[in-house]
Amino acid sequence: MRWIFISLLMLNGLVFAVQWLELQKREGLEEVRNRVALSGVGANRLTLLSEVDVQEEEVGDKSSIEKLPETPVSKGERLCLLMGPFEGDAQAQSLKIALEKRDVESVAFPKNISLAPEYWVYLEPVESRKTAIIKLRELQVRKIDSYLISQGELRNGISLGLFKNVDSANRLLKQRISEGYDAKIKEVPKERLEYWVATKEEANLQTVARVDKVLDERNLNTNKRQIFCKSIASGVELP
Repeated sequence: MRWIFISLLMLNGLVFAVQWLELQKREGLEEVRNRVALSGVGANRLTLLSEVDVQEEEVGDKSSIEKLPETPVSKGERLCLLMGPFEGDAQAQSLKIALEKRDVESVAFPKNISLAPEYWVYLEPVESRKTAIIKLRELQVRKIDSYLISQGELRNGISLGLFKNVDSANRLLKQRISEGYDAKIKEVPKERLEYWVATKEEANLQTVARVDKVLDERNLNTNKRQIFCKSIASGVELP
């Protein structure tokens, strides 16, 4: 009986061992399949991502090309250098001469610059200077600031005030009218004469270097910008 029991026990152990080995073999195969499957999925995914990246780069490149601004300078148009403004003609002419000594042909020119107007409150001219003086003394007796206008289109008129601010001028106008005077208001245009220097040749690297050298030597801290060369010949229009 003991041998039968031992034999059955050994047989059960053998069966268990065979089943366990078979199970391990199946699990091993399943794990290999899973790894292969995952590798395949990963490869496909990497490929797709790379394709997406390439497509996005291509789209980005096209987008950036389309957004590039067009140059404002038309083909064939040359750009020269404009320097200034200077306070007087002598300073502009002196710079022109210095540039030409460096083989930079240039031109110096004046330019009227429009400024904010002023507002003139006045009494209209009378027939003679004598009558104007009588009117002026009357105003001064009443402590009203006033001056005789001795020249121009308002000659023999009386100035009551010149203002930069139109509101201030209008306030004085209303006050003098309320006092019984036939006051008027006139807008007076104002201009300032400036002097500039422009190169006649194109502003290439060599020209710019020569101009900078002259400005440094003369210790001139002036504005410098580009201008169409063709505008110099046609009476410089400042940009």
